[in-house]
Amino acid sequence: MRSYFCFNRILAGVVCLLLTATLFYACSKSTTDVKTSNTNDNLTISAAGDQAVVYGYFDDLFAVALEVCQDAGYNQTGRKAANNEIASKLGSCYSYSVDNVQNDSWPKTILVSFGAGTNNCADSDGRVRAGNIQITMSGYFYYTGSVITIKPLTYTVNGKSVTGTQTITNTSNNSTYKYLSVISGGSVTLDTTIVGFGGTGTYTQISGTATLGNVSDDIFTYVGTDSLVYTTGKAAYITVSDSSALERKLNCAYIGKGKAAVSFNSLTAVLDYGNGVCDDSLTVSVGDKVKTIKLPL
Repeated sequence: MRSYFCFNRILAGVVCLLLTATLFYACSKSTTDVKTSNTNDNLTISAAGDQAVVYGYFDDLFAVALEVCQDAGYNQTGRKAANNEIASKLGSCYSYSVDNVQNDSWPKTILVSFGAGTNNCADSDGRVRAGNIQITMSGYFYYTGSVITIKPLTYTVNGKSVTGTQTITNTSNNSTYKYLSVISGGSVTLDTTIVGFGGTGTYTQISGTATLGNVSDDIFTYVGTDSLVYTTGKAAYITVSDSSALERKLNCAYIGKGKAAVSFNSLTAVLDYGNGVCDDSLTVSVGDKVKTIKLPL
């Protein structure tokens, strides 16, 4: 009888130890899973924020080229806007030179200079550019079939280096002004790291076509797919669909409307630029996590 009770005590002790170990393992595993999930969520939110910043620099290149070509009289034949017609966003501190000034003669290469060092150039929003941009044109900006190639040369925005090639092809029809944008070999310096960038998308003008001599009232939407690659080799993939197209008023420094889906680490974040208000904020959401991000100029 004594042996029987002793055996039961031993058995009960073993069962308790097994239960304790099982519970401890379950709790430890649950804590680890939560930490891993939070880490992945935060990394995806960070990648989405980086994408918004980098895309903004290349979106700005499109606007810069449009305004420079307007000022030079190369947006349409025989039409150079008078100075009092232009509400310049770039300011008056930049300059440009053209290799071929003969009317209706193509191609043309425009070298745009924003100065260097302490002679850099602030626009009407306070965005500071420095260095040079090369714009090569096969025809007038507004004419179907024209190809405009934009290449930053030692170019920085607020001290951040921007490189790569943006090729704009005019795909307009009789009723709509549209432009295919292809970015290749792009890179932007973010803090202490450099990220690669590339993509293909379409700009569609939805306002301002009645006043083509003045780009300041233009509004464009953008849809497409982009990719952002870190030096580690990890990449974020971005999709902007027709139903949530990004909207940019050229008299605003920021995209004010639309959504983008950013996939990173097998998760997808949603970038929400808002409903049309011109400001520097957007939200990023992953699952039940939402973060507000402030964009730089």
